[in-house]
Amino acid sequence: MTETSIRIPTSSRPSGKATFVMLGNGFDEIEALAPVDVMRRAEMKVFTVSMTDKRLVRGATGNNIVADMGISDLNPEHIDWLVFPGADKSEDAVNLDESLNDIVKDHWDKGGNIAAICAAPALRACLIINVAARVV
Repeated sequence: MTETSIRIPTSSRPSGKATFVMLGNGFDEIEALAPVDVMRRAEMKVFTVSMTDKRLVRGATGNNIVADMGISDLNPEHIDWLVFPGADKSEDAVNLDESLNDIVKDHWDKGGNIAAICAAPALRACLIINVAARVV
């Protein structure tokens, strides 16, 4: 078996507030890409973000998706909405590392908008505790 490499072009960057759909390995493709499709058709500013610095993300059914940006490209000042599609609870798509957990918690504490689809409400404790305290 030979290894194939691909060149992923750089993506556009938001210049103002936007919606960011977070993609971790194992994310449910339809729960992520259908909302992105609808939002882009409505001419909303929406970007897919890999929850790592690797823009190539593996979906739940094995499809590889090239995210618009990696997590280190995400500027918290540009976040209007954070959207988390579901995945199996054991997957990286619903298990945040500490730095992303801090971004989410800070965004929430400032009154920011967060959407969690299907299994995504299984996000780690700090988010769940705060969601229980404030209903959007």
